[in-house]
Amino acid sequence: MEDISVKYREYLDEHSDMVTRLCLIHTGSLTDAEDCYQNVFFKLYKAMKKGEIPNPKAWLIKVTLNECRSIFRYKLRRPTLSLDDISDLPAAPADSELMQLVMELPPKYRDVIYLYYYEEMTAEEIAEVSGTKAATVRSQLMRGREKLRGMLQG
Repeated sequence: MEDISVKYREYLDEHSDMVTRLCLIHTGSLTDAEDCYQNVFFKLYKAMKKGEIPNPKAWLIKVTLNECRSIFRYKLRRPTLSLDDISDLPAAPADSELMQLVMELPPKYRDVIYLYYYEEMTAEEIAEVSGTKAATVRSQLMRGREKLRGMLQG
């Protein structure tokens, strides 16, 4: 039991920021992001009790995205905070305008853009954790970039 607790703590320390950012970006609400975060790490602990997780980062991303989607399906949306109120979002000042634009993208583009550029995942890795094809991910990346380009020019 102690081995699970130590490994769980390592995963928590290593991936906590990534899960937090994904939750904030996907839900757009600090309260929903906190709920999502807690559920993800609760599920991680339960999964670790059942056995070893081969790729914890990929597993956490997949569970986080699914948990964020379930918030939209099963909970009534509460009022969200404006982007200015979210001070915990770790972004460099030069990136803050770009991050705001990324957050305004539709979820399917926002997720792939974030995972590709901020988490430095490949299209194949994103496809694996999102359960889609790599070609679909590349297509969503291209369309997301086009939308961002239009937003920056407009």
